[in-house]
Amino acid sequence: MVLTVRSVTTVDVDAVLTSLQEADPLWFVAALCLFQGLGIVRSLRWQLLLENVGYTVHGDSRIGSITELTRIIYLGWFANCVTVARLGDVYRCSVLHRSTDADISVTAGTVLTERIVDIAILVVALVATVIVVFWGDVPPAVLQATMIGTGLLIVVISGLLVIDRAGRSFDRWLPSRVQRIYRRVRRGTVDSLDRYPQLVGYTAIGWLFEGMTMYLVGVALGVDLSFGGAFVAALVGVLLSTIPITPGGLGVTEAGIALVLGWVGLDPTAVAAVTICYRLISYWSVVGIGVTVYAIGLWYPISLSVNRRTRSTDQL
Repeated sequence: MVLTVRSVTTVDVDAVLTSLQEADPLWFVAALCLFQGLGIVRSLRWQLLLENVGYTVHGDSRIGSITELTRIIYLGWFANCVTVARLGDVYRCSVLHRSTDADISVTAGTVLTERIVDIAILVVALVATVIVVFWGDVPPAVLQATMIGTGLLIVVISGLLVIDRAGRSFDRWLPSRVQRIYRRVRRGTVDSLDRYPQLVGYTAIGWLFEGMTMYLVGVALGVDLSFGGAFVAALVGVLLSTIPITPGGLGVTEAGIALVLGWVGLDPTAVAAVTICYRLISYWSVVGIGVTVYAIGLWYPISLSVNRRTRSTDQL
């Protein structure tokens, strides 16, 4: 929050409030709906990852499996917004386990794969967009964010290679109980990396939704924000939100978005208005919807079942 306050100290609060009041509600609602559609895209991708490890998910009610998986996705997002260290990802695996009795270690592996693919596509998209938008004059903040993302990508790919290549020999040194858990996490991570075109496609669509949400916020406020600039600001914000030091990147994300928007030429009033509107959608709407989904779950629990494809490693 200190970072956010420092980034808007020169802002005319009255001018920002006026800009927010004059925002086009239809474009704002369009941005909000587009962002919420991201939950469906993430659900389709998670269903694909679960199928890759042998879990075919079925909805036990009329609303279907995708709707129920989307509920779980929102619960995970909500938990990430109110806790640190990305605990929402752990909570999501726990909810699926309680609903279907799917092995929590295997599903944790699929979530780990999500993070690996997310970072890979995010860094590639961010680097490409930065080159186009800031050709020859990359702002230091954007360069630092890109370097952080590249470093994360190197770490996660190296970890995946270690798990894949050395995993079978490494687990022999682990205690028997830890060994079983490790093998299941390894199975969920390595085996879920299948059907690459669909996996990459869902991920790319998700990041496109993020950038378009930022762009539509700019349209709603009537500011001169290019799609390239909006895309860079949104991806930098997402990248900073993955740093598990505040709930949902609160404070850090806003400061990063404000810096990027300033570098693409927006005045301080427009920077503050766009940042506030975007975070109303990407953070506070998730909190509000998450509370609602959680409350609904108290009366209408998530109803899913899975068919398991038998594998020789399932007994490990």
